Amino acid sequence: MAKILVLGANGQLGSDLIKIFANSTHEVCGLTQLDLDAASADVSIQLAKYIAYDYIINCIATTNVDGCEDNPDLAFILNSAFVVKLAKFCQEQQSILIQVSTDYILDGIANKPILETVTANPLNVYGLSKYAGEIAVSSNCDKYFILRVASLFGIAGAAGKGGNFINTMLRLANEKDSWQVIDDQFSCPTHTLDVARAICRLIDDKITDFGIYNCVSSTGCSWYEFTQEILSLSGLNPDKVKPVSYKDYQFKAKRPQYTILDNSKLAKYYVMPDYKQALGEYLQLKYNN
Repeated sequence: MAKILVLGANGQLGSDLIKIFANSTHEVCGLTQLDLDAASADVSIQLAKYIAYDYIINCIATTNVDGCEDNPDLAFILNSAFVVKLAKFCQEQQSILIQVSTDYILDGIANKPILETVTANPLNVYGLSKYAGEIAVSSNCDKYFILRVASLFGIAGAAGKGGNFINTMLRLANEKDSWQVIDDQFSCPTHTLDVARAICRLIDDKITDFGIYNCVSSTGCSWYEFTQEILSLSGLNPDKVKPVSYKDYQFKAKRPQYTILDNSKLAKYYVMPDYKQALGEYLQLKYNN
């Protein structure tokens, strides 16, 4: 049995971690912003209350990509400065830190599934702040897992985004006769429940092969393909959505065009499902319970 601290326990991923651990033998404590203010200058003092944990899982982040362009100070405070303090705390306590990162640390110019060894080259403030968080972990902590996730969707929805991509597409399907989605930007849409299961497996099996892991669905797609699958599985007309090119779409913050990640490293310990299977489970849990 491990003693586990989950930071950001009421978020999209954090809430699924709490659900998964509820069925385990581990002792789990979940903290929300009411318990720990990661943006506070005295966050190190706040952390000092939580000692003797075997694992600390950090799900705290600001993930609104365009919002980070508007407020870079907050992005770096939460996504990197806080992580420096957390990594140092874990090193002092000899806790294993599990840090959630993102595919947005990449520049998106690849044309085949991307390994963990690729050189990071973020295109926006969000990606840069999360990459700084990765450096904070590897520079200040010996025992860590950095999990790079992508295009997350979960029952709780993403704080600051008003839900997730699936919710938005279903809302548009009910409001519009047609709308456009990018058909040449590729990622690996990933259910937060699957990320939570992978984390639980690393802990259950006491894995000590520390480092960076891609933790995404085992297959990828374009946002247009993903939207068509969402509509089809929901019994809606997939022809309502129309394709538009990445180069013709206006972003406030530039996004990487191709971030399909190779997760064969993680597969030694836990095999992630393909995105269609993950989407089907999400829709069943979200709308058919």
